Amino acid sequence: MRQSVKTLMLLIFFSIIACLGQINLLAQNLDLPKASPKAMVMQTVGLTDITISYHRPGVKGRVIWGELVPFGKVWRTGANNATTITFNKDVSIEGNMIPAGTYGLFTIPDKDEWTVIISKQANIWGSDGYEQNQDVIRFKVKPETAPMCEWMHFFFTSLSDDSAKIILHWEKLMIGFTVKINTQAIILGNIEKTLERFWVTPYSSANYAFTNGMMEKAKTWIDISTAIKPTYWNMFLKAKIYKELGKTKIENAEAIKILEKAVALIGELPEANRQYAEEAKKLLIEWKSKK
Repeated sequence: MRQSVKTLMLLIFFSIIACLGQINLLAQNLDLPKASPKAMVMQTVGLTDITISYHRPGVKGRVIWGELVPFGKVWRTGANNATTITFNKDVSIEGNMIPAGTYGLFTIPDKDEWTVIISKQANIWGSDGYEQNQDVIRFKVKPETAPMCEWMHFFFTSLSDDSAKIILHWEKLMIGFTVKINTQAIILGNIEKTLERFWVTPYSSANYAFTNGMMEKAKTWIDISTAIKPTYWNMFLKAKIYKELGKTKIENAEAIKILEKAVALIGELPEANRQYAEEAKKLLIEWKSKK
């Protein structure tokens, strides 16, 4: 009888364990609203995208500064995972260049002054495992009194083509810092890349026309190419086209001047391509000898 009771109790015990396991499994798979919901804010500044990903804790009647968020300690600047900030192009903060990429955005709150930290550590839980030697930059900001804000959030203000101020607002406090972008340099770089690409199409067209004896067409296209961006390649072709079209000493002299400009551009070629430039040098000597 005692053995039967003991066996029954063991069966009940293991059944309870099995049920608890099932409940735990269900809890893990059950999708419920988060206490601190995930959020994301993105702002384009000029041609640069700045994205902040974070979780928004609520005040919920608690004392925030100095208690829930201790003074003098590294804070994830939100809830759950560490807050991250992403720049799709290089930016500047406090005079320091920050390369494009995703970074952890940590802070050290204090009563009269906060430390803002941009860190290489972008994939850690909270501030667990934070290492100061992974900081890209840290700088000081002054907290300001603000209207009550139940749910922590980030937003952008003072927006221009070259800068924006990032604001963190929670409870009755705000902090902010400015991100600067050299938008003009980005635009000029884009123009340079565009020119680098677009001189090739009329050059290729001119080369085809020249090879097939269509000299006037070749001249039209090569003039467009060299107007976009003079390079060794299109200036060398232009010299040959002008030489072919030249019927007078003046026209031949102009072809020689163009070829001299082509030779002067040899230094801009990659080292591996400079061997192909020997033809232009030899041709220049030949043309000058026949003046």
